[in-house]
Amino acid sequence: MKKILLLLVAMLAVGATARAEDYITDVMVIGGSQSVVNNLKDTYRRQGWTVIDKDLNAGCGSGSDYIYLLYKSASSDNLDAGAFVTDFYLLQSNSGNVIPTFIDDGLTYSLVPCDGSDYFKNNNGDLNSHCGAGSAYIHLYFAKDNDKAYRSTAVTSITFNATAEGAVCQNDTTIACDLNYGAGGDYIYMHTNSTLKGFTPFMNTTGTECYINGYAGPKDKRTSVTIPLTIDGATVLGFSGMTFSGFTNLETMTFDPASVIDWMPSVQGCTKFKRVKTSYDGGLLPLDQMTPPSIKTIPTYAFAGTALDEIYLTSVTEIRSHAFDGCDSLKNVTLPKNALIDSYAFANIQSNCYIASSDAMTDLDPSVFMYSPNLYCYDKYFSWICGWCGGDTVTTNNHLYWTLDRGGHLNIDCYNYMWEQFPQSQLITTHTWEKSNLFPKVKILTLEHVDTLKAYEFNGYTSLETLDVKSGLRSIGMFAFNGCSALKTVYLPPCVTKIGSYAFRNCGLLADLYFDGTDEQWNRIIVKGLGWNSYVASDFKEHWHCVVTYNANGHGTAPAPVSILWSNEDKLDEPTAPTADGYVFTGWYKEPDCINPWDFNTEVPGDMTLYAGWEPVVVSKPGDANEDSQVDVLDVTTVINYILNKNPNPFNYNNANVNGDAKVDVLDVTLIINIILGLQ
Repeated sequence: MKKILLLLVAMLAVGATARAEDYITDVMVIGGSQSVVNNLKDTYRRQGWTVIDKDLNAGCGSGSDYIYLLYKSASSDNLDAGAFVTDFYLLQSNSGNVIPTFIDDGLTYSLVPCDGSDYFKNNNGDLNSHCGAGSAYIHLYFAKDNDKAYRSTAVTSITFNATAEGAVCQNDTTIACDLNYGAGGDYIYMHTNSTLKGFTPFMNTTGTECYINGYAGPKDKRTSVTIPLTIDGATVLGFSGMTFSGFTNLETMTFDPASVIDWMPSVQGCTKFKRVKTSYDGGLLPLDQMTPPSIKTIPTYAFAGTALDEIYLTSVTEIRSHAFDGCDSLKNVTLPKNALIDSYAFANIQSNCYIASSDAMTDLDPSVFMYSPNLYCYDKYFSWICGWCGGDTVTTNNHLYWTLDRGGHLNIDCYNYMWEQFPQSQLITTHTWEKSNLFPKVKILTLEHVDTLKAYEFNGYTSLETLDVKSGLRSIGMFAFNGCSALKTVYLPPCVTKIGSYAFRNCGLLADLYFDGTDEQWNRIIVKGLGWNSYVASDFKEHWHCVVTYNANGHGTAPAPVSILWSNEDKLDEPTAPTADGYVFTGWYKEPDCINPWDFNTEVPGDMTLYAGWEPVVVSKPGDANEDSQVDVLDVTTVINYILNKNPNPFNYNNANVNGDAKVDVLDVTLIINIILGLQ
């Protein structure tokens, strides 16, 4: 409780002290014969470079190049050094193909420059240079951060040793790269150290304990984070609730087994988050499936909406409400003994998820797993009050609920072939049934409590005419409505994310599918399987809600946007034409250049913008034959050219016919001259 109170008063982050002169700003590799490298070492040392005195080709035998890494740090009198090195990356290949730069994890990586013998330079600083047959080409890349606000993530030291764990990785970011790979020499791995790993702490008054209150760095670039035991010597006790907000690419969080943090930080909104790890072998569970032993509480919404697929909670005593809400990738959960689990802790999970525990689970409140239709606990099926209608106890595991055309709340148990009618939300009776007995009865099917429709669920319901799915459905299985030969109209909610292959195949009368969302949502559906609407009516149309926006195109005032009920069906009422001084409105067009006019007798295809067309008002001005809004000698020339049949362009006949005798001749030339001279 004391720790939580400390967190609540932590309103401002106090950054750890970092010396700018410690940060590495430049790196280089040198290579060649021993004499070449020795000369280069002396030269670069005089220029302020630090030489890491470790031959990266050590043990490769005679003939191999001597390879060394050099770096520069920001000087204490130059704190405005523009960019600090934040990350290193090793690329290994057998072909020797070298790319100068690439982007990974949101950072731009550049090839470390090289100096030395011509052979070494021609190979772009290959760290296995001249190591003999079988050696890989290994090149070092680095990334910099130009934002001085992120200095806490800069690299401060580089070392080389024979330890692979924690070393700089190659291109899959998990496998440490031996710099002598394939060469037969020593095992050499590169290690770096960065100040604070980007976390900013809130310290107590004595500086002995702290909470992680934020992150000083580009959050969207991090795919993994390691939680430190201490920051500036202060023991890390916990986190603020928003520490990991904005980590859009975060996948993994790693703890030290000696951590004293007793509650898991929230990664809600980190949609790519997959794993919690500890950095040691616990003996009983795989390394990448363990939470650290100090973790006792999983707070509210801690993992909600993440991509977590497995979680082994070995020591927790409390899992709070909605902790794993909507974790649709979750497959396996191991719970500890005697843990307190709040309502909705595992709610709204659509995946086939299995929960195991060393504890008896019969006393768990069913609301813990509310609206998770495919969640299993020791083969126990949980039941609860229907959250939509308030009816008597209903059961999960892909049970379906709908209203028949004769009325009544119907529950079909797809496993035990039982059906129960609930008029006015009360259980009346139970009957044994065969699906074939329902074929002539179901004409209007309203699905109200369904998350997932399994494959073939309504295959061959030949009397079904209208399918109306209410909010809640996410996935329609393959062949779900195949062969519903009388089906004409389908209504789907905007939460649908998958339509399986052949879901509406052989629905020969199906002419209209109404999706109760926008065209963006319809196009965002993750899967529309192969032939999902094959062999439907020839005039089949998909409809969704759409909006037509009017753009005044630079003049006048555009009408307000119009919300169209359904695309590919409704037509626009032509709005009142806008007006603008000096311009004549010419109609509404599909593009700003006003090339293709919109036909208001046409069905609206989806969200679109119509652009106003305009033409300037042409004012007749006697004598202005070339229409440049003034009468001058150019107009005289224009008319004379016309008389001489030189066909001038532009030419305004009405303006040139000054005397109004319906012909342009020398009399008009005389009158134009008089206008210029002010005599007319």
